[in-house]
Amino acid sequence: MKGQSALEYLITYGWAILVILVVLAVLWYYGIFNPSKWAGEMATSGSAFQTSVVNTNLKATSLGLTLNNIAGSALTVNSITVTGDVTAASCVVGQNVSAGATITLPSCTTATTVPAGSLAKFTVSVNYNVIGGQQGKSDALEYSIKVGT
Repeated sequence: MKGQSALEYLITYGWAILVILVVLAVLWYYGIFNPSKWAGEMATSGSAFQTSVVNTNLKATSLGLTLNNIAGSALTVNSITVTGDVTAASCVVGQNVSAGATITLPSCTTATTVPAGSLAKFTVSVNYNVIGGQQGKSDALEYSIKVGT
């Protein structure tokens, strides 16, 4: 009788564990365990430029950015490139930004494979010169933004 009791015990709990595994597999399939689905949007500023999620507009084929010059001196923006889940050609060449001023990129042509409503993670690299100072400097801004329609 001890063997039969032990076997019934193992089979009962075996079915329970199997059901739990099936439920976990279904939840995983539908993306419940994907942290990017639950994470919010964010943008990190660099040393020379400040940004925010509010001033960023990302669509499947375009990216609009607003960057504030916080370097304390006038800058010449040589180029802006985008890498990561979103890619873009160089957006700006030779634009001057005075200290404390804002540079707005209304629309850079982009490409992304991230579906609308999902978070896209990308880096915006700004190459700039300090007017009357250092040349060839760069700043990196990190974004995690939902793709609009």
